[in-house]
Amino acid sequence: MINCRICNRKIKQIVNLGKISLVGNFQKKRLKQKKYKISLNYCIFCKHVQISERLNPDLLFKNYLWETGVSSSNIKILKNLLLKLKKLGINKKSKIIEIASNDGSFIKILKNKFSSKVVGIDPARNLAKKANQQKIFTINNYFNFNFSKKIKYKFSKFNFIFARNVVAHVKNPNEIFKGAENILDDNGIFIVEVPHLLSILNQNQYDNIFHEHNGFHSLKSISDLCKLNKMKIFDVDIINSQGGSIRCYISKIKSKKIISIKVKKILNLEKKSKIFSNNKLKNFKYKIISHSKNLYNLLSKLKKRGKKISIYGASGKGQALMQFSKIDKNLIDYVFDKSKLKQGFFTPGTNIKVRDPKNISRNDIDYLLILSWNIKKEIIQQEKKFSSMGGKFIVPFPEPKIIN
Repeated sequence: MINCRICNRKIKQIVNLGKISLVGNFQKKRLKQKKYKISLNYCIFCKHVQISERLNPDLLFKNYLWETGVSSSNIKILKNLLLKLKKLGINKKSKIIEIASNDGSFIKILKNKFSSKVVGIDPARNLAKKANQQKIFTINNYFNFNFSKKIKYKFSKFNFIFARNVVAHVKNPNEIFKGAENILDDNGIFIVEVPHLLSILNQNQYDNIFHEHNGFHSLKSISDLCKLNKMKIFDVDIINSQGGSIRCYISKIKSKKIISIKVKKILNLEKKSKIFSNNKLKNFKYKIISHSKNLYNLLSKLKKRGKKISIYGASGKGQALMQFSKIDKNLIDYVFDKSKLKQGFFTPGTNIKVRDPKNISRNDIDYLLILSWNIKKEIIQQEKKFSSMGGKFIVPFPEPKIIN
């Protein structure tokens, strides 16, 4: 792509990251996988940060291996949202739809808590099937404006629409916003969560860059999408999700909802932090290169000293970081992850077998590199036995660090 996904103006390259295997492509056998080009860019006009590559979404999402319900930290974040939703008027009469509903964990919580009517939509066949088996009605499809017409015909309009960690995944985010506006009740609320570009740049979280993530959003970029699609942000929260995210509360442009002072504060914070300056965006390239070398060198030195290193977290971010930093089976013995969908499979591009964390043993491991670092507290708490026996953890961001 040579034009911006939001405003259709020209984009400019920040860094070419070469080629990597698709981070969700776990295989039953060690295979040499196809690799795809990936580069980070920004829009010259609106400054939206994005990759320029556009792959067939079926390659990425038809069989999806990340489940919302696996992490207790994720469920805790969702339960905290319930308090806010109660204030916003959610009740048993509310009609709710979640775009990219994954395994249905979130709308299941809403159904149980408020007895609301819930609908999910997700492109992953395996996850939609699982949700439907648990009596969470889920449509197996992609959400866009055209499909929103069919949803509107069948269900009419919705009081609450959720799009959590999906806007970054779509090749044309305007389709999500235009479709949401079409099925949103005049007094309804559209709630969007995205990893915050401010955190990504300030904390050097370049492991967010992989083919599933098309765009890296600021409050400004979400505001731009709203303006282009007859909506407005009336409130925003900074939340401890995905290493630092924003949760945006959106209504139709003609809604009487009063815009919170927090919206202006965060927009001003983004400007003051200069995350839209050409220099800051260009310099991100050198921060990525430096960090990648530092992480590799740290692991390499430990390995030369005879230390045994394994990884906790077979997340997409982790698989991207491993490939960018050349972390492979020459440095790493095992990868551990709680997801049953990944256990027994080999990591994409690096070919290390994924094991159940129940098999973590101080006898086999001196250091655990936490690649699901956004839930590091949960992991460290979970692995108390490992640390009590002298095991140490390595956290990669914002700089590689060993912690006892």
